Amino acid sequence: MISKEKVQEIAEYHYINGKTDTLMAYSLSEETLNRYLRQARIYDIPEVDKSKILSKIASTYSDAELKAIANGGRIVPGMTKVPVISFEGEHIKIGVITDTHIGNKCFSEGRLFQAFEEFKKERVDFIAHAGDVTEGMSNRPGHVYELDQIGYAKQKEYAIKLFSQWTDTQIYALSGNHDSWFEKSNGALIVQDIDMALDNFTYLGYGEGDISLRGRATLKLWHGEDGNSYALSYRLQKIAESLSGGEKPQAMICGHTHKYVKIFERNIHIVSAGSIEAQTPWMRGKRIAAHVGFVIIDIWVNDSGICKFADTWYPFYT
Repeated sequence: MISKEKVQEIAEYHYINGKTDTLMAYSLSEETLNRYLRQARIYDIPEVDKSKILSKIASTYSDAELKAIANGGRIVPGMTKVPVISFEGEHIKIGVITDTHIGNKCFSEGRLFQAFEEFKKERVDFIAHAGDVTEGMSNRPGHVYELDQIGYAKQKEYAIKLFSQWTDTQIYALSGNHDSWFEKSNGALIVQDIDMALDNFTYLGYGEGDISLRGRATLKLWHGEDGNSYALSYRLQKIAESLSGGEKPQAMICGHTHKYVKIFERNIHIVSAGSIEAQTPWMRGKRIAAHVGFVIIDIWVNDSGICKFADTWYPFYT
């Protein structure tokens, strides 16, 4: 007759550690182990001694892993540790606009101010502008007839007037290829000059610039001078591919093509943010569509970086 104490010892070890470990620890055959388990049922030994199991778990896992288990984490068969992935983090809400093209007749104050109203209602932490703040002036024949604000001074003053209406948070902005026409023609840095005129407007640079998200992740703004691609996601994929590993951000907001697209590539959350400017006659002539609208992005960051990401597209049906 097997003693009750020995049966209880082996049965409890089995309940806590599983069959394979028990067979190895006690040098038992599977048939012998099953005999011990049948005898445990005869002795009415409970299958679960919660205090011992909890004590065993507490000694095996770290505090972070115990917290993950308590929140529904799963001990995966074949793995000695529970995978600890925390989706809790500090919430950051970003209002996103791009390609306003202030100075072009297809720009609309109403669309910009409606974006501001939504940003205010949603209590964004800051606004990000991914370039082409102004229309600029090119040497393209007929371009001047598409403008309602002609010249550097007019476009700068109008832009300052518009952005001065937003006082709730900081605005971070790039200059784009249209803004750079003033620099190329006479050395004027129009977005930088808007920055100098407004306390809550920050110029990040030409073409690209980085914003730190609480020091734990990087958000990159990107404009570029390339064209539209046939597949909307292709341009964003190629931008992601061009970034070296050490410079790769965790999130990116893109302008320039006037398209709304969201992809996840190379572990980068990438949003192409459409445009505030409507489709221009030049774009229509080139058969280029415009996705007119703005975006609000919700990001959660923890010590590992971005742990959750959600974007909401607000289209204007022009």
